Amino acid sequence: MNITATRFSRRALGLAVFGALALSSCGADEVAGFGGGGSSDGGGSGASDGGADAPATAAPDLPQLEAGFSLEDFTKEVTVSGTVQPKAGTVVTPTGTLRIDGIQEITSVPADAVGLDPETNEDGEALDFAAAEGEVLRAVDFSFTANSQDAFSTDAALPATDVSIRGGSSQTHLAELTGDTSSRYLLSVPADGSAVLVVSSEGHDQVIDLLTGERQADDVAAAFYREGRVQEPHHTFPAEVKAIPVLYGGEEDSKIAASVSFQATTLTLTAWTKEEGWAEAGSAWLVLDWNSEASLDTEVQGLVDVKSYSATASVTVDGKATTDEFHADKLSFAPSSTKEARALTAAVPVGTTSVTVGMSGGFSIEFDGMGGAYETTGSLDRAYTAEELTVEFPPTGDASGAPASDGGGAQPSDGGGS
Repeated sequence: MNITATRFSRRALGLAVFGALALSSCGADEVAGFGGGGSSDGGGSGASDGGADAPATAAPDLPQLEAGFSLEDFTKEVTVSGTVQPKAGTVVTPTGTLRIDGIQEITSVPADAVGLDPETNEDGEALDFAAAEGEVLRAVDFSFTANSQDAFSTDAALPATDVSIRGGSSQTHLAELTGDTSSRYLLSVPADGSAVLVVSSEGHDQVIDLLTGERQADDVAAAFYREGRVQEPHHTFPAEVKAIPVLYGGEEDSKIAASVSFQATTLTLTAWTKEEGWAEAGSAWLVLDWNSEASLDTEVQGLVDVKSYSATASVTVDGKATTDEFHADKLSFAPSSTKEARALTAAVPVGTTSVTVGMSGGFSIEFDGMGGAYETTGSLDRAYTAEELTVEFPPTGDASGAPASDGGGAQPSDGGGS
């Protein structure tokens, strides 16, 4: 896997990602505003040792970087005034997980650290560069861990996750992430908290406050941040099937017996699946991975013709049932068996805590009595239902996706199955 990133010049003017037009329209004593970003509602900012309630803006008597200056591969050999370790600095996407590893508050930077020609004071001493008026400097470290390609169909490439910066009406692309990588950026961002890091995947944006490193609450992606959102019961549902008697000359000779079992392997609450896309706001996809196995056993196999066979799984949440059915026109005879692995996907409330899983099935056969020498009694159709299973998910205190943790957990489900 590779990372394709937008590269930034280290010379002269840097990259103005926000507000160039807004600054040009202001008077000499005005500061351009950056609205629309909003403050983070992701559960509070991370701990900072900077000690200030509001970030300090441009240092006096120092040359300033352009508004919205941005630089990739920023050096770590720099003086910092504070550090921020966000409590909820993780963004889970359909294709991987982005983590804010740390944010450093920086007052000024040497000219050579940002690829600019030095400026000097009246004593000939080189001066550092400060953020533009109304902005602050942040060094942002983030890493991205891609999901395994095995989680997706082999006939489609793993989709990308894109990262950009948004402030006011301006949004600038930083990188396209398609594999494991780590990056470090120097950013000059508005001190009012309006600038966010936008993490986009499969048509949906999640955002991180660039001052605090906290992910903002998201009603669409909320299921990704549920604790214990993957349950693995690996529960087998045995089903009893009444045998069909076979008579020869009016006397019981043998029987046609069926062996049937179902299994619920995993249940996952996820915000996205490959087939369905993103869940609706306030909802989640519940994905049940299940399988079935069945076979017939008889001494008169040549006299039995299977007309139909079916296996059905169901999940019920808040009284609403969703089913997935498998149908076939044949059924294997022992020692072979008919096996099927599938996935059932249901839309459920994101706060779902209890799921009832059911399994059922049936088959129908025809019997050739060889001119009346053999015969059967009763119906040749069989239907069966296994005892239901209840699966519990841990409760969640906030259904909006504002996490109390860093939002780890299993990778998103692809809603697969064979």
